[in-house]
Amino acid sequence: METQAPQQVNSHAHPRLLERHHEKPPLSSDEAVGFNGRLGALITKGVGTMWAFYAAALFMAVWMAAALFGPLRAIDPYPFSFLLFLGNIVQLLLMFVIMVGQQVLGAANDKRAVQTYKDAEAILRECLLLQKHLADQDQILQEVMAQVRPPAQRG
Repeated sequence: METQAPQQVNSHAHPRLLERHHEKPPLSSDEAVGFNGRLGALITKGVGTMWAFYAAALFMAVWMAAALFGPLRAIDPYPFSFLLFLGNIVQLLLMFVIMVGQQVLGAANDKRAVQTYKDAEAILRECLLLQKHLADQDQILQEVMAQVRPPAQRG
């Protein structure tokens, strides 16, 4: 009783798996080119926190209390037009800094997305190879089982 020799599985790893050992994940700090990029990313990260919101809300509450009951009564009476002016200036300045920071932080996210795509593509290829190997293995096992069964049990 002669059986067919099992086929060898391609034991070579997908090229992407080899690439992964030599590259590190992209970080936003790697994308911040120069002082301006690093500063923009730092300010964007800082302004985009709840602590920045709490600080701004506290500043406005203290300003309004001081304008209603304290030393700022003569400088900025209700409806606090000077406070609104200061808030608008800060918003206008931060708008441009945040756009630069988002561009810097987004570049790292784009590179990570490309890495994830390449990884998924490699995994899919490996799964397809594994499915082919299992199908080949099933075929061989069925052939062996057909030869091992007694003649009375054969189809």
